[in-house]
Amino acid sequence: MKAVLFHETGSVDVLKYEAVPDPQPAAGEVVVRVKAAALNRLDIFLRSGAAPMPGFTMPHIGGFDIAGEVCAVGAGVCADRIGEAVVVYPRVTGSGARGALDIIGTARPGGFAEKVAVPVQCLAPKPLDYSFEEAAAFGCVYLTAYYGLVLQAAVRPGEVVLVHGAGGGAGSAAVHVAKASGATVIATAGSDAKCDQARSVLGVDHAVNYRAQDFRDVVKDVTGGQGVDVAFDPVWGAAASQTQDAMGYGGRWIVLGMVGGLHASIDAAKLMFREVTVRGIVEFHADARQVDGAWAMAHRGLVRPVIDKVWPLADLAQAQQQMEDGNFFGKIVVVA
Repeated sequence: MKAVLFHETGSVDVLKYEAVPDPQPAAGEVVVRVKAAALNRLDIFLRSGAAPMPGFTMPHIGGFDIAGEVCAVGAGVCADRIGEAVVVYPRVTGSGARGALDIIGTARPGGFAEKVAVPVQCLAPKPLDYSFEEAAAFGCVYLTAYYGLVLQAAVRPGEVVLVHGAGGGAGSAAVHVAKASGATVIATAGSDAKCDQARSVLGVDHAVNYRAQDFRDVVKDVTGGQGVDVAFDPVWGAAASQTQDAMGYGGRWIVLGMVGGLHASIDAAKLMFREVTVRGIVEFHADARQVDGAWAMAHRGLVRPVIDKVWPLADLAQAQQQMEDGNFFGKIVVVA
C-alpha cells in the first residue's frame, strides 16, 4: 500500500509518499481501508518536532481522524464486519492499551495511508448522511468542542460564548456546538473574509477581525460590560490577557491549544474577584460515553463539519503547508 510518513522531524519536506507493507490485523483488530483522513494541529506539531506524544516513534504515519471501510479482520472478530462503513475513535483503551494516551496516529500508525490496523473496539458507525470526508472531519474537533463547551463549561441557553479562531477546525466546531446549545456567539478570526464566512457559513452572531479590532470592545458592547460567560480558547499566548479582560463573573475559560504561544501573562486578581475558572482540556481524555455523546450530534444531524479543501493523500505535504499558512476555513482532508 501507499502511505505518507516521515523518518525525521522538520518542515513539510520530510513527508514522503512511499510504498509500505499492508498492515495485518492482530487478534481483536481490523484493517480499515481509509477513505478519508482529516488534518489536525497535532499532526503538524508531531511532524515538526514541536510536541512529541507518548509512544511516538519514527518512521511515523500520522493522522488520527479516520473514516473508511473494514476490509480485513483478525482472530476473534466476526467476518461479517467486512464492508462496514466506519469511523475510528483514535484513543485505544482497555487491556490492549499501551499507556494512558495510546492514540492511533501518534503512538500507532495512523490514517495517512491507504489502510490502517485498529482495535475493533475503536470502530463506530459512520453517520449515514455524512460523506467519508465529513465523517473524518468531525472527530477530533467536535469532540473537543463538545468536551469543552458541553461537558466542562456546561454552556446554557442564553449565555454568551467567545470563540477564538473561528476559521479553524476546532473554532468552527465550537461555534456549531455553542449555537446548538442556544448560546450567543462572539467569534474572532484573522481577516475580514474569514469573519464574513463565520457569519454566513457558521451563523455566528458577532464576528471580529482581531487584526483590525479589539474583541474586548465588541464583548463590552454585546454584554453591556458584563463579559462573556464562556471562552473557547485554542490560542492562549499573547492574547490571553485580552481574553481574561473579556471574562464575566463566574466565567469558564476553556483552554485547548497554544497556537499563540505556550506562555501567557495572567492577572490573578482578575481571576479571583471575577471567580473565573480556567480549565485546560485534552479531548483524548474523554471516556467512551462522552465520545458517543459528541458523535450523537452528527447522527442526529445537529451539526455538519465545514471542509475547506480535499487533497489527494499523495499531496499531504501541500495540505499540511496550507494548514501552517493559515489559508483555510474549517477542515482540511486527504483522501486515499
